Amino acid sequence: MPEPEPGLLVRGQHMPVKAVRAHPADFDPVPGTAVLHYYGAGGWLIQWGKTYVLTAPYFSNYSLPKLLASSTTGLKLSADVEQLREGVVNTPIDRTSVVLLGHGHVDHVADVPALLEQGLITGKPALIADRSVTNALASIKELFSCVAPIDYREPETDAQRCPLERVRITPIHHAHAPHLELVGLAVAAFGGRLKEPLENPPQRADEFKLGYTWAYLIDLLDAQGKVVFRIHYVDASGDPPHGLASKQVLAERDVDVHIACVPGFEQTEEYPDAVLSYHRVKYALLGHWEDFLQPPSWDLAPLRQVLTQESIERFIDRAEGALPKASSVQPGPCLHPHECGPRGAAWAMPVPGETYRFTVAR
Repeated sequence: MPEPEPGLLVRGQHMPVKAVRAHPADFDPVPGTAVLHYYGAGGWLIQWGKTYVLTAPYFSNYSLPKLLASSTTGLKLSADVEQLREGVVNTPIDRTSVVLLGHGHVDHVADVPALLEQGLITGKPALIADRSVTNALASIKELFSCVAPIDYREPETDAQRCPLERVRITPIHHAHAPHLELVGLAVAAFGGRLKEPLENPPQRADEFKLGYTWAYLIDLLDAQGKVVFRIHYVDASGDPPHGLASKQVLAERDVDVHIACVPGFEQTEEYPDAVLSYHRVKYALLGHWEDFLQPPSWDLAPLRQVLTQESIERFIDRAEGALPKASSVQPGPCLHPHECGPRGAAWAMPVPGETYRFTVAR
């Protein structure tokens, strides 16, 4: 398989050719600062005080032929530990307080067991995920301090089973944009749910069932429990009303930062624009854009057969139509020249390994 050609240009700005290494100083604690680090795909590390929220970490980047062989021949998948170690270097992933997963696909769940078993995450974090996903990881439940399976009946109550210091997680019913169409029916790959706990973590691509898909509000709280910064996280594109917070919850605070999922938006009618408008989002981080079917050492390229340079521009067109022309919420300036992704007035497109620091308004 040939390596892709470099040269992604977004809004006239060049994307760095390679993923970058994190800088330890970017995580230095500063009161009133929220740190958001992009690992790639759906993976983010959100640092607020002593709490570290880790979403959908994925570094093994199985190729499409390997995933297909796994589903058809029973080839077992095993995490690439070297790539895991390289992907998290210089970041405080070892301090992870909670692992937050939006759905059960391989690029969101597969590396979680290895991160814990290899000691890259020390201590015992909580796990908040759909019940199908917690069933997939049931054999390693002793590696978590708390497990909160989310069901459709009382998702907010479910998430509160694992309380966090000065962070509140609110699950929101979401959806996953289709990967393909079969006899006119749009479907997401590897659908279905795991209704019973597995004796071992999934090892084949088709064992990583989608489950129900969830978006999350990640609320950063002050010492009195007031929401001072609100993040809306999705790891899949989906049409409203999926992914929309209740009006009661939204009345508490608008969304400061939306962490977006770019792939699949053209299989929806109103993502991201309707989601951004409804939540009155001030700033958007356009993630999950790069090809996670190729080794992380290759030149960065949009997710194959799903995104192109032109379709990324169309996503930004939609987003800019719903975002402020001059946002009151901005990350700090790019501190490491040639290591930052493109930026607009109210959005940024991160390169894997990039870190953003937001000053939280009281």
